Amino acid sequence: MTEMEIFMLQAQSVQGTGMYQVAMAFSIWVAFRIASNVGQNYSDNILAKISSTIFGLGTLFFFNMTYAFWNFNMVSTGHRLAELKASGGDVSALATGFIADSGATATPPVFSVVPSDPVFILMLLAIAYMILRPTWGANK
Repeated sequence: MTEMEIFMLQAQSVQGTGMYQVAMAFSIWVAFRIASNVGQNYSDNILAKISSTIFGLGTLFFFNMTYAFWNFNMVSTGHRLAELKASGGDVSALATGFIADSGATATPPVFSVVPSDPVFILMLLAIAYMILRPTWGANK
């Protein structure tokens, strides 16, 4: 595989992940609307609260999966470039920088759903709070 093919594969992967992210952003908005509606209109209905929670947390799980796939795409690109460099293939300065920035090695990366970015973890917690608080919190 050449450097150009590796970067083209990365571009295709990122495009697919980006389209999925748009759907997840919409789904999170729907989860916010459902949580707000359940909290305001069905605060005494435990089944509505449980359904809202399941939908909201399920949506949050798939939002996290989108990030996990994006992260895996990035580290996989670094790995492929590191393998190309180790095998004696032509690698540009851009690819060398990508390898260094991603910390890639010839060891294959492992897919993980646990976010490596602390800012993303805080974002997930904030979204979870914004879904659960209207559903289960006290109404005024």
